[in-house]
Amino acid sequence: MEIFQQTIEKLKEQYFSDNRPWVVTYSGGKDSTTVLHLVITMIKELHKEGKDTKHVYIVSSDTTVEMPIIENYTNTRLNQITEYALNSGLKLSCHKLEPKIEESFWTLMLGKGYPAPTSSFRWCTERMKINPATEFLKSLVNKHQSILMLLGVRTDESIARANSIESRVLNHRGLSVHDAIPNAYVLSPIKYWTNEEVWTYLGKNPFPWGDHSYMMSLYDKGSAEGDCNIALNPESPSCGKTRFGCWVCTVVEKDRSMEGMLKNGEEWMQPLWAYREKLYNYRNDPEKRDTRRRDGSKGAGPFLMDTRKELLEELFKAEKEVNINYHSMKINAKDYNPNEKIGLIKNDEIELIQQNWNYDGDISNSAFRIAQKYDKLLNKTIQTELRTDLEKLEEEDFNIDLFERIYEIQAYRKNISSRYGILNDIEKRVVDFYKGEFREVN
Repeated sequence: MEIFQQTIEKLKEQYFSDNRPWVVTYSGGKDSTTVLHLVITMIKELHKEGKDTKHVYIVSSDTTVEMPIIENYTNTRLNQITEYALNSGLKLSCHKLEPKIEESFWTLMLGKGYPAPTSSFRWCTERMKINPATEFLKSLVNKHQSILMLLGVRTDESIARANSIESRVLNHRGLSVHDAIPNAYVLSPIKYWTNEEVWTYLGKNPFPWGDHSYMMSLYDKGSAEGDCNIALNPESPSCGKTRFGCWVCTVVEKDRSMEGMLKNGEEWMQPLWAYREKLYNYRNDPEKRDTRRRDGSKGAGPFLMDTRKELLEELFKAEKEVNINYHSMKINAKDYNPNEKIGLIKNDEIELIQQNWNYDGDISNSAFRIAQKYDKLLNKTIQTELRTDLEKLEEEDFNIDLFERIYEIQAYRKNISSRYGILNDIEKRVVDFYKGEFREVN
């Protein structure tokens, strides 16, 4: 019996061993797709026999800054699964998890000024992926007392992944206890599958609603090596080198997947690549960051307000350019939808960004003003009493823009333990301001 059918038979054994509902984690990648495909195949067989007694939750994490082409693909798959489950009467449901709006990437980076993530300050993963998933899974445990999670992890992926998998303590059924969620157990049904076996299975076994050729093409485009031919030719090089993730990720030095996409027919995403490069460079530029951290200690702190304003405007520009590029590319396609829009930031995030800017001394509702330049928040009434009052002043030497920059420093420092160095920061801000004015005049 080949490994594919063996795995399905082992899944059936686990299915009938208890009454725990199953949770299948799904990212849209090859490994999670394989696990999901195996489970759906098994559930179909059990349904025909009237033996599908438990619910299966399909859980997908959306950081809201996924590469648009990958996000669209994952959403399409989730919709197809939902429709198929309804039409077939299968006990399946899809759940897309997103971070709380106050913990989103744009709220934290543009609103609070968090620098773009690094390997030593990777503030994004926990807030955007781990926390939403943990909260949802705990709610399932509370509802059902216990759950079984099925993960698409394999020892063949890397030495580090193999060591991590093998280090887990398994019970007599081959299950491990979840690290952070009580009464949650973990099963890795394809942990000993090879890359070749994964791609061969996906190549030979289409979903009821379609094959996996589009996903394979995404891997090919992202790797720029055409490395998914293993699905069609087992003697060709192994597939699976491509890794998809957030398009804004600055933890890696180079986004190889995005670069591959741009070289292989997805040039419309070029503005996203350029924006990500800017984040990477600005993170390491001391001129773009405050001289104090939020705890008052000296060192590279949050992005300066001017930097945050610039990055917000550049984000709106990137969104506009990406949509123009995308529609220009798709206009002659059979599935072209002129009303389709790629959104990079939500209105709720813009609202929270402005709230954080108010806290840090912005007196102009700058986020709202910038947004309206790009047809965002058109129904937002912009009114700032302080700036309105200041604009009424008629003193000859009064400069409202310089006042605002100084006010930002004062507001930012007001709630930190140490105000040491505030005069130096104000002096530097004044000097930089007048240097800028001099350059503009000349």
